[in-house]
Amino acid sequence: MNNFNKTAAFYIRVSTEDQTEFSPDAQLRALKNYAENCGYLYNERIIFMDEGISARNASKRPAFMNMISMSAQQPKPFDVILVHRFDRFARNREDSVVYKSILKKRGIRVVSVTEHLEDDKFSVILESILEAMAEYYSLNLSDEVKKGMCEKARRGGLQSPPPYGYNAFNNILVIFPQEAVNVEFMFRQLLAGYTTVEIAAQLNSLGAMTKRGKPFTSRAVKYILRNPVYTGKLKWTTDDHVFIVEGQHEPIIDEATYNYAQKCLS
Repeated sequence: MNNFNKTAAFYIRVSTEDQTEFSPDAQLRALKNYAENCGYLYNERIIFMDEGISARNASKRPAFMNMISMSAQQPKPFDVILVHRFDRFARNREDSVVYKSILKKRGIRVVSVTEHLEDDKFSVILESILEAMAEYYSLNLSDEVKKGMCEKARRGGLQSPPPYGYNAFNNILVIFPQEAVNVEFMFRQLLAGYTTVEIAAQLNSLGAMTKRGKPFTSRAVKYILRNPVYTGKLKWTTDDHVFIVEGQHEPIIDEATYNYAQKCLS
């Protein structure tokens, strides 16, 4: 095929969920080699890269959406989009069909440099099979990751950044005294009859700040008072289940105080 004076954009994506895929540098080398061997022109302005981003939803990939937006410009900024594999472009068949259709109307093709397809009817079927396999892989990988996280939660493993009142050491929560004293203060004030709005105001007047370095709000106080982590437990939520398991950390308040606080909040 004569690609003289035709320009190629590169799209590179590396997710955090798949450690077997090629690095951004490896993908870029492969795309450059393919472009040079096929006679495509390219430049740094039309190299698009999403790193550490899941492939499931194209709208959440900023570089991808920027590439689609740029493809509408006139004159046409590129004639083809090169990807390492078709699953770099999309692991969702709906996204693949939608965005490839948009690009096709603009005279732009998507080409995989490792999955060589001819421009014929059979290649349309083969490309659909490759996309279906990519979507199955993504869904299955998501399920396996979720299973692993559920099992970790059941064993009391930490699933998220440490909550207010704790730091983390070797994946175990450790009491942070400067914050833990404020946690005790919140529970004590709630049981004394103060509202979460009043407790937030009291904390702010004392110069206390949240984990993110912001003033306390009623919502932030209520979130802390609702969290069973302060009784030595861990809470983790999936799409269809809430886990509350015994943690490996020291509690800040006792169970009776926590239970009474829940009645006060209700």
